[in-house]
Amino acid sequence: MKKIIATSVLSWVLLTACSKQQDLVYQQPDNIYFDFTNEVKNTRVDSFFFSFALFPDKTTDTLFLPVRISGKRASTDRWFKIKVVDSATTAVAGLHYKAPDTAYKMPADSGKALVPVILYGTDPLLLSRSVTIKLQIVPSGDLLNSFPAMDTAKITFSNRLEQPSWWVVWISELGEYSRVKYELFIRTSGTTELPMDQSDWQSTPKTLYFTRRFRAFLADPINRVADYEDLGYAIAQDDQGQYYFYNKGNAAQQYPLEYNAADGRYYFHDENGNRIVP
Repeated sequence: MKKIIATSVLSWVLLTACSKQQDLVYQQPDNIYFDFTNEVKNTRVDSFFFSFALFPDKTTDTLFLPVRISGKRASTDRWFKIKVVDSATTAVAGLHYKAPDTAYKMPADSGKALVPVILYGTDPLLLSRSVTIKLQIVPSGDLLNSFPAMDTAKITFSNRLEQPSWWVVWISELGEYSRVKYELFIRTSGTTELPMDQSDWQSTPKTLYFTRRFRAFLADPINRVADYEDLGYAIAQDDQGQYYFYNKGNAAQQYPLEYNAADGRYYFHDENGNRIVP
């Protein structure tokens, strides 16, 4: 009789435990949020910066924003929506970016997706100022957004460059900074950045290769442009016979060359009208 009672008690405990396990199953509505965690620093970011000046062959580009589900995956496709926050957006739809789609798909059996944001870099104003787009996830019938701290993304972009901190480290090689000089450096040196200091003697030869390749181009751009044909660069003449340097993938971005009879050389000029010298 004691064995029967013990068995009954044990069965009741097991049934109770199973019931409690069932109660612990995730029962909340499925949500979606922007997943911008920096895995290296284990911190979350929600702002991104982009410059078309780093990509001279592009007049448009696409950024992919990751989103993730908080909840259960589904065996069917689900849809979520994103809107532009007008009060925090200075970019103009159609001119600076493609307006968001009506809805975006979360594929079946998946817990994450990428939202494409298409940017346009042809507006001349982007050479002098930046514009911003702020996006926000909005609730839909399939997926909610119950995480207000993680439902927005801000993209700031332009077609200009700011002076990098490493420029002053190598100013003896590069000379005084200007935006146009930096753009020409990126297009002709073979790199977009240099070391932040000169402590690593092993990297110095490579750095000098970049800076002197750039200076060699400035000294004789007409002849040196042949070194960059495989990258899509060329020098042409306009209707007035003036030479200009450009990338065939973005012919609208031109760098005029002025002939100086005193030394028989061609020079670029920066945004302030100053001659750029090697």
